[in-house]
Amino acid sequence: MTTAAEGKGLTLAFGPTLVLGGVDIAIEAGEVVALLGPSGSGKSTLLHCLAGLIRPDSGEVFLEGTRLDTQSERARSDRRLRRIGFVFQNGDLVPELTLRENVELPLWLAGAPRSTVRHRARDLLRRLDIDAVADRRAMEVSGGQHQRAAVARALAHTPAVVLADEPTGSLDTLSGEVVMDALVGAATEQGSAVLVVTHSHRIASYAAREVVLRDGQVVGSDRVVA
Repeated sequence: MTTAAEGKGLTLAFGPTLVLGGVDIAIEAGEVVALLGPSGSGKSTLLHCLAGLIRPDSGEVFLEGTRLDTQSERARSDRRLRRIGFVFQNGDLVPELTLRENVELPLWLAGAPRSTVRHRARDLLRRLDIDAVADRRAMEVSGGQHQRAAVARALAHTPAVVLADEPTGSLDTLSGEVVMDALVGAATEQGSAVLVVTHSHRIASYAAREVVLRDGQVVGSDRVVA
């Protein structure tokens, strides 16, 4: 298998507080990995490092074999746009745009042809069961619909790596299943590497492997037994 995203010896401190204390993690193409651990263990920070949103104090971050953390902000932004899909805890859609426009946005920015943009957005909106509200602005829909649109946006440009920070935290059970089916589909159908932060063992059961983080360190990494 091909390693799509990797962190080696990642350390990061915010002032006197050590958030990551030498984390090693790798996610293979087509693999779904659940990242578990108590609040404050460094899970979200690790995702931000892997996405190139923040630089670790030491260690190395690789995306598809290319080192990411040493690149300029502009280069990292371009790599994120084209190769990474990120789902934030609160969705972070553009509130003035419709759900359809939010999903289409990364495709337009990447220069995709109009036919591709329209078809891909329509397919994802239907898959996430929000096609009925696709033309409502993000500020006008429910929290659950907002979050499902954020997942659709993250998958729109067929990223090599999907990093999802508590993507089902604000969703009911059925909506959570819809989201996880879409994320698993990204791995199985298009070969994306998917890393999902969650507190839920039910959600983690969708993954092939669990990585447990505690006090900024990996304390366990196991295959999920079906």
